[in-house]
Amino acid sequence: MTLPMVSTEAEHPTTVVGVLVSPADEGQDHVMMRANGYDTYQRVQAETSSPGQLIALLYDAMLRSLDRARHGLEERDLEAAHGPLLRAQDIVLELISSLNTDDKDDAGALASQLAPLYEYMYRRLLDASLQKDAAPVHEVSRLITPMRHAWQQALESLAREAAVGHAEVIRG
Repeated sequence: MTLPMVSTEAEHPTTVVGVLVSPADEGQDHVMMRANGYDTYQRVQAETSSPGQLIALLYDAMLRSLDRARHGLEERDLEAAHGPLLRAQDIVLELISSLNTDDKDDAGALASQLAPLYEYMYRRLLDASLQKDAAPVHEVSRLITPMRHAWQQALESLAREAAVGHAEVIRG
């Protein structure tokens, strides 16, 4: 099993790192020190992950951002919602750019089907920003959650297949 709809090269590694890395609160020194450690961890994780794992990291970061944005909008704390909404929009754009629709196989067809869904999510996040409404954020979260679970299952299946293949080579 392969996931060829994801570009095999890290086309935008700094973008991915920039999307994944975000300090929680910039006002306190101890929080900044912890955030700097987290930034380093996230950067190393993004730099050493496979393209498939990067997509999973993007999904995770998007779900975190959506949760923060939804909470901010529900509390009418627009300042708290603004950054996470922008981050979620950036992540959707990164997901769109990771699609490889040029493949002529099933993976390319799937990537072609995902593109309009990602574009819809992006438009809904713009709606949330413009209307200061949590409903579109909740909708995008409901759409991305099963995709994240399916992606994780695909990665786990690939890892199992690789482990079996490796064991067969060793026994060989």
